[in-house]
Amino acid sequence: MDRPFPSRRRPAEGRAARWRAALACCLIGACSGPPGAGRQLGDDLGSFAVDATEADNSCGPGALGSTPRFSFEVELSRDVSELFWDGQVGGRIDPNLEFVFAATVKVPLRGARPANPGCAVIRSDQITGLLEADAGGTVRGFTDTREFAFATDPASRCTPEDELSAGLPRLPCGFGYTLEAERTRAPENL
Repeated sequence: MDRPFPSRRRPAEGRAARWRAALACCLIGACSGPPGAGRQLGDDLGSFAVDATEADNSCGPGALGSTPRFSFEVELSRDVSELFWDGQVGGRIDPNLEFVFAATVKVPLRGARPANPGCAVIRSDQITGLLEADAGGTVRGFTDTREFAFATDPASRCTPEDELSAGLPRLPCGFGYTLEAERTRAPENL
């Protein structure tokens, strides 16, 4: 049924859907595409099937697109001190094969106006893990923990209504996953 006048809730529902879509992309982590697609940097380590299991969640079940479990495929490559995820995202890796990825994203919920800085939420992501290599140094899998933290930007003036209209849980909150991966495609350079 068509409404003759636009609903005041419609824009907020659109913001909530965009916010959840942005988070879903984050959770999946650009993990689609044919093997080898997009790999540009470092030495190929192969493809890996990854299973993620929720370890904690202070945002609430299903909040912000979180799910108890999900799976995906990822391509890894490595340079001396960087690990590349699907040929794009680089993180630090040390000689012991421990790696760290970190990113922060600011998502505006309401624009700034004179004398009001608006409202924005900051999402901070951190992945820490370990590549698992055999005696010959070939990576066979990896384990990691992935944490997502959400808070209002301290420089903004968010109201409870801003968070509610965007479909957000009470902030700050966060959730984390443990990931286990096994190699499904050997490196092309072997």
